[in-house]
Amino acid sequence: MYKLIIALLMGVQILYSQSPSEIVEQSLKNIRYSKFDKEVIETAKRDPEFYTLKEGVKVKIKEVVEEDIKLPDSTKVPNKGIDNTLVTIEKIVNIASKFWDMIVDNKPVVNLDTKYAVALPMGVSSPSELDGWSKPKSYIVSFYFENLYGIDVISVSYKITYVYGGKYKGKGKYLAAVWAIPQSVDVWWGFRFSMQAYVPDSTIVNVGTAKDPVAAMQLKVSWSASSVLKEYDGTAVYYIQGDGYFEEIASPFRTIRTNLENIKLD
Repeated sequence: MYKLIIALLMGVQILYSQSPSEIVEQSLKNIRYSKFDKEVIETAKRDPEFYTLKEGVKVKIKEVVEEDIKLPDSTKVPNKGIDNTLVTIEKIVNIASKFWDMIVDNKPVVNLDTKYAVALPMGVSSPSELDGWSKPKSYIVSFYFENLYGIDVISVSYKITYVYGGKYKGKGKYLAAVWAIPQSVDVWWGFRFSMQAYVPDSTIVNVGTAKDPVAAMQLKVSWSASSVLKEYDGTAVYYIQGDGYFEEIASPFRTIRTNLENIKLD
C-alpha cells in the first residue's frame, strides 16, 4: 500500500515538474504527430535533419502577361426582395467568393475557375453589367522550403490575377475576376502543405469619391507547411485597386513592404 502511494506521488511530481513551455511544446508535438502515419514518424526520428524545415524561405515574384479573358458571369445572385435596379455606385461589395481552398493535403484543388472575388457597386449582380474592363494583370509567386540539408522539399507557386477599371454608366473603377490559383505544387514524402485564399468584407472599400469611386480590396493567402518535427504558418496580404495598382503589403517571407509594380525579386 505504501509503495503504491509513493509511486503515485512520484508520478505527480514528474507531471508537475514540467514547465508551461514544455507542456505547450509537448502538446504541439502530439498534434503534429497526429497528422502523420507511424512510418513517417519513425523515418523522421532516424533522420531528423532531413525532416526539419529550415527557417527562411526562398521567394520569386514576377509579373506575367495575360491575354484577354472572358469575365465570369456566374456571380449573379438571387433577388431576395431587394430591388437590384437601385445601384449605389459609392458602396462597393463582393458578391462572389470570400474564401476558397487552393491546396489541400499537398494537392491543388480542382475546378477553381468558379472561385474568385469581385468589388462591384452595390445592386449590380454581374461584372457584365459594367464596361471598360482592362486586360487582366497577373503575378506569379513562387517559394521554396528547404530542409537542413539544403534540399527543396516543398516547392509551390501560385498566380494572382485580376481585371480592373470596370465602369458603371461611365463612373468608377471596379474589380472583377480576382483569382488566386495554384500553378505548381511539389511536396516530398513526409511533408504536408495546405493553402487558402480569403477576401475579408472589411477590406473592400472605396478609395475614390462618392461621384467617381475606386474599388480596393485585400486578398490574403495563408499557408501551412509542416513535417513531423517542424511546422510553419504564414499569410501574405495583397492590396489591389480598381485602377490597376497592386502591392504586397504584408508577407511571411520578408520584413519590408514591396511594390511589385517597380521591383522583381529573386
